[in-house]
Amino acid sequence: MKSSKSVLFVLGLFIAFVLSFPALAQEEETIPEPMPLVDEAGYDIINFLLLGSDTTNPQNSGRTDVILIVSVNRTAGTVAFLSIPRDLYVYIPGWISYRINSAYGHGETEGGEGQGIELLKETILYNLGIQIDYYARVDFNGFKNIIDSLGGIELSVDCAIEDWRLREPDLDPNLEESWEMFTLPVGVHMMDSDLALWYVRSRRTSSDFDRGRRQQDMMRAIWHHTRDMGLLNQLPDIWQQITEMVETDVTLPDMVSLAPLALTIDTAHLVSYTFHQNIEVKPWRSPEGSSVLVPVREAIMDLERKMVVPPTESQLVREGATISIVNASGYGDLARVAADRLAWEGFIPIISTESVPYRNYTTIYDHTGRTKGSSLGRLQTILRVSDEGVVREPNANRDYDFQIVIGGSYYACTHGVLPPED
Repeated sequence: MKSSKSVLFVLGLFIAFVLSFPALAQEEETIPEPMPLVDEAGYDIINFLLLGSDTTNPQNSGRTDVILIVSVNRTAGTVAFLSIPRDLYVYIPGWISYRINSAYGHGETEGGEGQGIELLKETILYNLGIQIDYYARVDFNGFKNIIDSLGGIELSVDCAIEDWRLREPDLDPNLEESWEMFTLPVGVHMMDSDLALWYVRSRRTSSDFDRGRRQQDMMRAIWHHTRDMGLLNQLPDIWQQITEMVETDVTLPDMVSLAPLALTIDTAHLVSYTFHQNIEVKPWRSPEGSSVLVPVREAIMDLERKMVVPPTESQLVREGATISIVNASGYGDLARVAADRLAWEGFIPIISTESVPYRNYTTIYDHTGRTKGSSLGRLQTILRVSDEGVVREPNANRDYDFQIVIGGSYYACTHGVLPPED
């Protein structure tokens, strides 16, 4: 028989091992407290939940590949996007703690048709404190039909993406020879429905966080395109066609009431948010052995406060900075890529038609003369321009605050996406 000292030693090792994983023990035994309801500070806010499922079968709810909250502040005339990572590990009320992308499917399977969205709404309310007012959901086919009905979508790509893609859309995806490695370079691309779906789903040289950003990019592009085509004014005529492609509880009167805001809002009043690893979420191994993301409650609450309460006017327009972009890169669409990247950050840049000789490096000309309250540092960070690339030329009679001359080596990918290797 083992001595009592040996038994105590082994028992001590076991206790030490268990205590070294407090999160695991806690996750198995306790249900987290519900998140406090987001304080909307008296604003008139409507929260839309946009969902994309990873299936082409209308009889199969699948997993929720896209979870995007669109918060419309009708008082301030602003719109905020928040992407929820599909691997967010949350408590699904009445069930277990699991990935958030399984809530919809579980609700449909256990509760019946229509209960998937109710369970997902309840899950978001419980874990994020956000009350969802309306939802819209599409599967792969619905998304592709939307893009096809618009005649394709033009989109700026500022981070090169590389991933496997079917050589032809109608090839058998179960055959290895149907696939090829495909690279989408930096530039402005006219995307058909197959390329658009590939772009919003790829994450081989990216991440789930960046995929959320690209999905928001696509939503912005669809909004721009429908507005430019005048489709927002035709809602009564095309509403039936929309509802054939999109499952939603939004009514035509609801959409018509929001059309004026959609027609007039500019990029400075359209703000995007995503979770960040080790800030709002942390990687973790779940009890069933899956790689998931656990919420950091205080950080998420802080992010949500920023989302529902509009930034001050100075934050929205970045001190009212006027920006002119000049293309000296030798590539015709890089100025557009840079302009769209700045628009994402809340600036309103103008692309100049000025013709200048080629240069290799991007340069920022600062005509403000400011040292405090300047947008210069933010512009440098966004466009990855060092101090050596800044020229200070104060001009009281300036036509714009900053002139950005795009060089041939421009590559402002700051979203953690790796460029494809040669």
